[in-house]
Amino acid sequence: MNDELSPGKTALARAAERLIGERGFHGVTARDVIKAAGHRNNSAITYHFGSWDALLDTVWRLHALPVNAERAAILARERVAGPLELRTLLRAYLDPLVAEIARHRPSHWARFNEQWLAAAPLEMTVRPGVAGPSREHNPDTDELWVLGDLLEEISSRLTQLPEPARRRRVALMCRFVITSLAAAERDREVGDGDGGEAGQDAGRSWAALADELGTLAMALLEAPQA
Repeated sequence: MNDELSPGKTALARAAERLIGERGFHGVTARDVIKAAGHRNNSAITYHFGSWDALLDTVWRLHALPVNAERAAILARERVAGPLELRTLLRAYLDPLVAEIARHRPSHWARFNEQWLAAAPLEMTVRPGVAGPSREHNPDTDELWVLGDLLEEISSRLTQLPEPARRRRVALMCRFVITSLAAAERDREVGDGDGGEAGQDAGRSWAALADELGTLAMALLEAPQA
């Protein structure tokens, strides 16, 4: 996706992601994004994207495309060995997400998602019509169907819960993961300002966090009904 965008478009998309991640959807105007991206044309968003919503779709695709392509590859590879266990499905959700955040320094992707989830119903889903949409922009991107199918498959494995409670449990797990990663992004940004971790140390930190989140998310998913 990055290769398909001009420098001007990329600057606008990255600025929108950062500002929304820091301030929320209601704390950012088109003028803020244009200024942060270094554009002088007040119509830059309309010129490059056509609309504010199309700009937000581009932000989603910048990350959803590589993350969900990696998820699809993991699932295809693992299915060769037979039916997928819950832990495998969870790591297919978690690991590509953490890897994408670790690739960017600084990253604002988890914080952007956190702001979107703040306006979404508790039992959120990326499948239109299955649960109410976010009160903010709902991304119009086919890549998110990979995520939707994966979350539905995770839900189907929670046989200790009655069917109506399964999607809620998956939604709670997603919120736990995103909120934790958003906090980690903030911590890393502060650490970078103080010298931070470099190279392999930073990579090990994200890998360790992914493992810890995986353990805790599994416990959340496997917990019996209250």
